[in-house]
Amino acid sequence: MATVNHPARRPPSRSAQRGQLPDRQPASDGRTLREERLLDAATTLLVRWGYRKTTIDDVAREAGVGKGTIYLHWQDKNALFRAAIGREQQRFNEELQRRIDADPEGGLLHRIATHGMLAARSSPLVAAIVGGKSDIIGGYFSALDPGSLRQLVGSGEGYFRELQRAGLIRADLPVSVITYLLGALKMGMFNSPVLLSQAHIPSVEQLTEAFSDLIRRWLEPEHLAAGSSARGKQLWAEYLERVTEPEEYPQEACPEKESPE
Repeated sequence: MATVNHPARRPPSRSAQRGQLPDRQPASDGRTLREERLLDAATTLLVRWGYRKTTIDDVAREAGVGKGTIYLHWQDKNALFRAAIGREQQRFNEELQRRIDADPEGGLLHRIATHGMLAARSSPLVAAIVGGKSDIIGGYFSALDPGSLRQLVGSGEGYFRELQRAGLIRADLPVSVITYLLGALKMGMFNSPVLLSQAHIPSVEQLTEAFSDLIRRWLEPEHLAAGSSARGKQLWAEYLERVTEPEEYPQEACPEKESPE
């Protein structure tokens, strides 16, 4: 998921400074603002109703536009929702990276797990997924093509392999086992709230502490070499770069044309 580039404000023209009307914004600026508006609406409804229940008509009503406007940007519901989830993932990644950079031990795997759980609270959509709305992440994965899923899993295995080579996690377990078990743990946390009553669901703080401690005891050596965190931060940055899409938002739309709003 790529960095979100919000349009910068243009300085007023000389005519505007003399009290005349300012120059019109370029069409591309208006398109970007409209995309943000639509993604905001889609994100709100994903949190409220989930992936499968939310429709293109719902998003259009929430954004106050005609349904045809959405199809100027994305070809279908899956493309729109991938873009909305991708934008929130990018924002989550930025918050996670900020936390890792500020932590002297931020490059260690158990600390990355800690910051990942806490950073989720900065995004209502990611927080909804962690809080048990598994329909969102399930819909997202079901909409991905098999090649994208293989790339995602392959990048994770590559990251753990590099951690093993750097001595940051135990090397006696196959990488495939580590990847599978960590994925199962995370998906279990996402789905457990659906099965358990609210009274049996631990707080985010309790889950964060327990998950971090589990990873530290299970995967990390008892004694780490000097500079381990710095090396871990480097490997994390490289991993994040591999799984980041080059495009801003994946858009699969028809060419720009006018649509009534």
